[in-house]
Amino acid sequence: MKRKRFNKEDWLELGLNRLAQDGADALRLKDLCIAADRTIGSFYHHFEDQDAFFDAMMKHWRRTNTQNVIQQIEAIPDDKIKAERLGVIAHTMNQAIEIGIRNFAHQNTVAAKMVAEVDEERIQYLFTLYQRRFSVPNALARDLAELEYAAFVGTQSVWGSGGFERGQILSTLFDRMVDEFLEK
Repeated sequence: MKRKRFNKEDWLELGLNRLAQDGADALRLKDLCIAADRTIGSFYHHFEDQDAFFDAMMKHWRRTNTQNVIQQIEAIPDDKIKAERLGVIAHTMNQAIEIGIRNFAHQNTVAAKMVAEVDEERIQYLFTLYQRRFSVPNALARDLAELEYAAFVGTQSVWGSGGFERGQILSTLFDRMVDEFLEK
């Protein structure tokens, strides 16, 4: 029986999942190849070296967990529904990957740079949503975006990947508080 071809995307997904399950040590080339049941040559067919793999993995994470999400949300016409749907998507994505990425960023400069860029991209998107939805001054929209995002990242830190329900409850409460605050 012929094995399924293991493409670049498969390597990137494997990297993210190994990072989520076992931390940065699981990203050693030998361990990745064992987990993939592939040779080191297979890895090098897709990546020049391990740093190129890390860079591609981080870009893949950014695309799938930020840029694709924003694109999906932007297809929704109503800003209130956009905000609600964003909360659901954010809390249902694999939190272990998000946590693993943040932990990896403490050890790897490529990851640290990408996490900082993604954090800013996500905050900027929330800022835009607040501006459009409530027509508030820029400073207030930025403060609300940073506060909401800090709460999201904090939920990951406190409850980890098992905190979906708690995160949803807190997200709903935060949305209600913002609605009441801004509609007065």
